[in-house]
Amino acid sequence: MKKLMILLIAAICFMSFTSKEDLNLGTIKVNIKGIQSEKGQIVFMLFNKDEGFPKEVNKAYKKGYVKEFSDTASYTFKDLPHGTYAIVIFHDENGDGKIESNFFGMPKEPVGASNLTKRSKPNFKKCSIELNTSEKVIDMIFII
Repeated sequence: MKKLMILLIAAICFMSFTSKEDLNLGTIKVNIKGIQSEKGQIVFMLFNKDEGFPKEVNKAYKKGYVKEFSDTASYTFKDLPHGTYAIVIFHDENGDGKIESNFFGMPKEPVGASNLTKRSKPNFKKCSIELNTSEKVIDMIFII
């Protein structure tokens, strides 16, 4: 019993000194600039596969919402396993949690995706980023 207690204490001590990098976990901080209006909310979607990318909010691996912002906003996705991700942002001006589109499928609300700096159709591969450190910072803008 005494040996078991010593092993348990040693394991707890080891776990408390293990960094997130040792566990292959990290964070992605997303910064947005150029927000035109303070209505609604900014939605941050993190995808870890192409299924549902870029429009299906319910298929995002993780989501974040910022309701108080000015011309800039930030959100941090925490405790992410190292790997490949793609990010979509949109300004949900009417607060319904969906990307509003017109008859042709073009977004009616401001949208953006990681690695996009001009209007083009986003896909997971083109928008993917690698998380292989403890922290990654991504600066984004709304394309549409």
